[in-house]
Amino acid sequence: MHNALFWRRYFRSSFQPHLERTLTALEQRVLPAFAGIEDEATAVQQQTWDELISMPADPDVDESMLADAAFEAGYDHYCGMQAVKQSLLNAFVPILYHTWEQQLLAFHRREVLRPEEEHDDGLLNLQELRGRLEAKGLDIRKLPTWSTIRELRLVANTVKHADGESAARLKKRRPDLFEQHHANGGFVPFPFKRTPRVYRPMSGEDVYLTLDDVQTYGRATIDFWNEFADALESA
Repeated sequence: MHNALFWRRYFRSSFQPHLERTLTALEQRVLPAFAGIEDEATAVQQQTWDELISMPADPDVDESMLADAAFEAGYDHYCGMQAVKQSLLNAFVPILYHTWEQQLLAFHRREVLRPEEEHDDGLLNLQELRGRLEAKGLDIRKLPTWSTIRELRLVANTVKHADGESAARLKKRRPDLFEQHHANGGFVPFPFKRTPRVYRPMSGEDVYLTLDDVQTYGRATIDFWNEFADALESA
């Protein structure tokens, strides 16, 4: 079906390597840039202390107040950089989802649509692709990775748009992603029922994805292409 052998080679040579490199770049190039933020915070604290202690003496200010101000400056730096790190982790999920989506739509345009249909914007969507594949006996929603990719879509939309339909569905499916405890090594549920509000996930707030989460979603987008190639050959 649909020149399956050609597409298997193409998936392996183009689609999967790009997704692999995206995950590798996050793990080995982006996140290591934050390895020294504790030392940076200590340096900011020390610099602030040195600046404050060198100022003309104020009888209304004692050294403990200066020490508190210096600590707060270092703490603010650390928290701010942690938020930037979280925002980058969050942002990689929409990158992964839309990369995968555009790859699948590239297959749709080049292989499934007829040449005269390729520029019809009304046909350039996953629903149209699914329908045409199902008409030939292939339901991509039955592939093992589909459930994870469906969750990936909810997370991507939540990160981009904050509260909304996708966020509401994700809160029921993965409530742990909305608790900061999750990013710090484990989910500790609140002792009372609450509905987390999602305002600024692109600023590292409200949604707390971990590297493991991102890798899980990324691996699903990569493995999808092996499953899809198998399904094309079997259909």
